[in-house]
Amino acid sequence: MALQCVTFWLELLKKVRIADDIKNNEDDVQLELEKLLKLKLPYHSIGIYPFGSRIMGVAQETSDLDVYVELDNSFYEYSESPTMEVLERQRIVANAFNSESNWKRIATFGGRCPIVVVKHSTGLQCDLSFFNGLTYRQNILVMYLFELQPIARYMVIYLRDWIQNIGLKDVFRSHILILMVIFFLQLHNHLPGIDRLQANQEPTVGPWVTTFNQLKLSDFNMSKLEVNEYNTRSVLKQFFRFYANFNFAQYAICPYLGRYVERLLFDRHMPQRYTQLRSRDNKFTRFTTAIQDFILLDFNKGWQIKGMHVRTFIYRCQKELD
Repeated sequence: MALQCVTFWLELLKKVRIADDIKNNEDDVQLELEKLLKLKLPYHSIGIYPFGSRIMGVAQETSDLDVYVELDNSFYEYSESPTMEVLERQRIVANAFNSESNWKRIATFGGRCPIVVVKHSTGLQCDLSFFNGLTYRQNILVMYLFELQPIARYMVIYLRDWIQNIGLKDVFRSHILILMVIFFLQLHNHLPGIDRLQANQEPTVGPWVTTFNQLKLSDFNMSKLEVNEYNTRSVLKQFFRFYANFNFAQYAICPYLGRYVERLLFDRHMPQRYTQLRSRDNKFTRFTTAIQDFILLDFNKGWQIKGMHVRTFIYRCQKELD
């Protein structure tokens, strides 16, 4: 699905239809999962909150389903790292898949975000997490941005395919591409900064604001880009030109503010709830790239990206302009 290919638009529309079909066909699987957990765990309150590429409408056919499982009203609990309560919830849910059902437990992982990996009889893999509802709430905001500026979703779908073809999908994952697309559109006056959408909102999960004001683009003197072949091809070329010349060493990708922020001066631009939590180990200066999560403001999502990955990414962006 090369940008210059004559079949570019038809191939992209096919990818969009696949993503739409995946999004529209998740309800049955989610209901089955919820029914199973409520049956196996009758003494616990259960909440099922799907998130990730399949829910945001940018999935590929091989994409896993991500689900936050809320056990006993834990959605708004917050801690810097998994607590014993989180690990206990993981154990309880993992044990629910020990008996016969359409779901089979594949693995259990710890780390920053403990998960249980299960697979449905249809072959769909599902990653169950238990920490808190931050990622789910972030996805709600992403989907709202896609509604404001639909061409953003088309860009992400194209870029997911492109990043896979150039061999960088393991580091430039879909959640990073989404942040990069949002930031690019913000700097080109097509989307507002997240801070403007969250004006006068209070923290809901620990120190982090997860709610937002549902405003229109016209409230920011912006307008919606028509989604057609010409505009989509044009805005993708602009995306490649922007990142081919982006100074990753000097600037952060900061969709929270939606403007250029120097990495060395990053702290000065953040709200108090960020500066109160930031550790002395500044994650936005010591790694190759700084790509800020726009809700969990102290999280650099680009921490795994190395210099060789950035060089390859920039080179391939330049090649798209030839």
